[in-house]
This record gives sequence, structure tokens and C-alpha cells, in this order.
Amino acid sequence: MERMNRIVIADQNEEFRLLLSEAATGEENIEIVGTTGDGGELLKLIRDKRPDIVLMDLILKGRDGLSVLREFAGKSGYSPAFIILSAFMQERVVAESAALGAYYFIIKPCDVHELFCRVREVGRSSRSEAGMVSLQGGKRSVTDMEIESMVTEVIHEIGVPAHIKGYQYIREAIVQTVKDMDLINAVTKALYPMVAKKYGTTPSRVERAIRHAIEVAWDRGDLEVLQKYFGHTVSNIKGKPTNSEFVALISDKLRLQLRELNEFVR
Repeated sequence: MERMNRIVIADQNEEFRLLLSEAATGEENIEIVGTTGDGGELLKLIRDKRPDIVLMDLILKGRDGLSVLREFAGKSGYSPAFIILSAFMQERVVAESAALGAYYFIIKPCDVHELFCRVREVGRSSRSEAGMVSLQGGKRSVTDMEIESMVTEVIHEIGVPAHIKGYQYIREAIVQTVKDMDLINAVTKALYPMVAKKYGTTPSRVERAIRHAIEVAWDRGDLEVLQKYFGHTVSNIKGKPTNSEFVALISDKLRLQLRELNEFVR
């Protein structure tokens, strides 16, 4: 039986804290042991309650989230796992949060059930010491969870809605391609079957669902955001990118970001 994950929530918005606390009552293996909107009080809660995981916004009263992360970064002994929840999305801040040991940086608004799925993943990983962010020999080890978090942020920004099947399939396809760029040359023979196997479906359904998700994002997405990621493909003549173009362009940009992140923490 999976162990209970003891959680502290830190967010200035009292309604958001209440929302997460109420949602947690319907989630397996999740127990909220404290909430606060103050950074100084958060440190006291962590020391008193010793939670497994802290769900934390970076903007807090008193001490901000980065200051709280610095209290635990690189120190031996007890430390909770931190998941950052913020509407403030800036690459440098994300990089610094990761360098200080944050497992995930999730942009608000987010799907609450999906968030608690991530909480359970982090709980398992932190207890087994597998997939933790590490700094060894001046180089940073990138985790699967961190890649997933970056991909999630991008597809949210682009406008892929989280409630459609293609959302999960696109996210998994991009994650796998970031880890192995050769997959983009074998989308039909390797990538779709890999995603289909994980979600118990067929490669053809994966292909159709991804195509539909791209169409939805193209219809509802912000033009500046689309041009940021897809450049020349955003035009009346060329229309939306193909599935493979969509996955390849995002994967390539994320691989560059990861390289820059490695340089930042050296």
C-alpha cells in the first residue's frame, strides 16, 4: 500500500489554499498538514510538521519562495520536496528554482487532479531518492519529472486544453522526443506505438487525438505564442504544423532550454 503524502500548502491566496485543501480530501494518499501565505511561517510549518512535500507559490508574504528554497538547497538532513505553483513564468526564475532543488514548476491555473498525481509521483521519487535533482561535479542531472513539467508548461502556454485525450498524448510524445530526438524520424513506427502502449490505446487513435489537439490549439491559441514556438508555420498559407513538426519544434526548443539550464548551474 502506498504511503500517505503529507503536504504543506503555501500561497498568498486564501481561496486557492482552501480549494487545494478541499480537493485533497477526495485524493488518495494525500494529507494536508498545514497551510500559510507567509514565507517565514512556512519555514516554521516545515520544521514543526516535517511534511513530505511543499506546494508553494514563489510570491509569499515576508520571505519569498526562492528564499525558502535556499534554506534547504545543498544541505544534508531532512528536506521536503518542493513543487512550485506560480502564475509568474520567467525562464531565469524557473532555472533558479530547479537549481535550488524544486521538483516541478507548474504554472497556474492548473488541473488540480493532475497536480495531485504529480504530488504522488514526487512522493515516490523523493522517498526512493530516484529522479532527484542533483548537482555533481558542477553538472546538473535533469530528471524525467522536470522534463515533464517543462513540457506541460509549454503546451499550456500554446493552448492545448487539458481535458482532451490528445493533451496527454502530445505531452508524452514530446517528453519522449526530448529524451531521444531520433524518435522524430520514426513517428509512425516507434513514437505513436510507444505512447499508445502507455495509455492502452492504438497508434492510429494517438495520431488522430494529437492532430485534433493541435487543431484546437491553433484555433484558440495566442498568435504571438504560436509564432514564438512555430515561426514560419504560423501563416494562412502553410496553416498549422503536422504532428511531427509540432512535436519536433517544441522538443528542439526544450532541448536548447535544458542545455542553457545546465550552463546556468555550472
